[in-house]
Amino acid sequence: MRESDFPSDDETKPTAELHPGSRSIAAVVAVPDAKLRRLLLDALDLASIPVVDENCEFSSADALLVAVERLRPELVFLGVSGLPGDPDPIIARLTALNPAPRVVAVHDKANPEVILKLMRAGASEFVYLPFDSQAFEESLNRVLADCARAGQANRVSGGIIGFVSAKGGCGATTLACHVSSYLHRATKKGVLLADLDMASGIAGAIMQTNPRYTVQDAFQNLHRMDLKLWKSIVTAAPSGVDVIPAVPDPPSSALGIRRIPPIFRFWRAQYDYTIVDMGHGLTQDLLDALDSMDSLVLVATNEMLALRQAKHMIQALASRNFGSNRLRLVLNRMPKRPQIPVAELEKVMGQPIYAVIPNDYPRLNEAYSEPRLLDPGADLSVQIGIFAARLTGIGDAEKKRRGLFGLRRKN
Repeated sequence: MRESDFPSDDETKPTAELHPGSRSIAAVVAVPDAKLRRLLLDALDLASIPVVDENCEFSSADALLVAVERLRPELVFLGVSGLPGDPDPIIARLTALNPAPRVVAVHDKANPEVILKLMRAGASEFVYLPFDSQAFEESLNRVLADCARAGQANRVSGGIIGFVSAKGGCGATTLACHVSSYLHRATKKGVLLADLDMASGIAGAIMQTNPRYTVQDAFQNLHRMDLKLWKSIVTAAPSGVDVIPAVPDPPSSALGIRRIPPIFRFWRAQYDYTIVDMGHGLTQDLLDALDSMDSLVLVATNEMLALRQAKHMIQALASRNFGSNRLRLVLNRMPKRPQIPVAELEKVMGQPIYAVIPNDYPRLNEAYSEPRLLDPGADLSVQIGIFAARLTGIGDAEKKRRGLFGLRRKN
């Protein structure tokens, strides 16, 4: 695939405060009427509903179904007027897909007979002008709540785990790389390491990859993403892990709320485990990705500045309703004789410490100078494997615990 195969995507749009429950829900807008489509897109923009295809062009019902099957949206806003055929069978075919999107019929006015007919065909909601009305808001709230309930019920596909450092240099990238490698080695299942650290982005180098494309290429081609295209973008590391690297010099620090949830859903459908390196600190990309993650590993060291920043992040995440049940606080590079006992640190942090990882800087520095991962049999690799096994629930790693430098059993 040539670089020229990828279309440019320089357009970025500001997003309003997210509509409750909409963060992990994306939509396709298939409304032939240009004026009606623009008014609807403006309303969805105000509600911060991510749209993966703003103008789903189709010349036939078959072409529409192919597009929806490829994009896998939760919502399809379907314009009733101007369709290539009667809307009833089109809606019936859309709702028969697997997975099936919710279909929201769109018209310029309310018509009780048309509403009843389309609802019987399988439409979840019927919306009409004006789109700033209470009726539109109520319809949107109902369908978003329905999508959210369905998303929770279907959350049995691949897991997504984010890694973030409290501050630069705490080691989130090291843990993300070694955890992804361990998971593939231990389970022989599909594992993706996605580098969304737009500040430094060194995961690709550590994993010994020589990629042609970056995560920005994936985002720019999200509107036509399928497995074949994805396999041409992603790079396989020697460890067997698929790696999608960060952008060397990103045009913007934020990837965008419209893009993160859809690509996370695509990754969840393709991989058993997706490990995402989110860099360090409370970036906008991290906040946009929170609702798409099963858990977030917050990595700190026992240095005062790192602990202070980690506590600030814990409080900030709690204020955004990211519960402590999904947050995993890890203390990295712990000395053999820490000045402050782990139990005391837990009281100070106000968050259970999920794991402590030992300090083996000389061996890690030796590996990175090549660069490569640690040998699987190295003590630090074993401890990271124990942590990864517990994090993902793939085995009883507690039996391999070595003193302080392992996982602390929680009662």
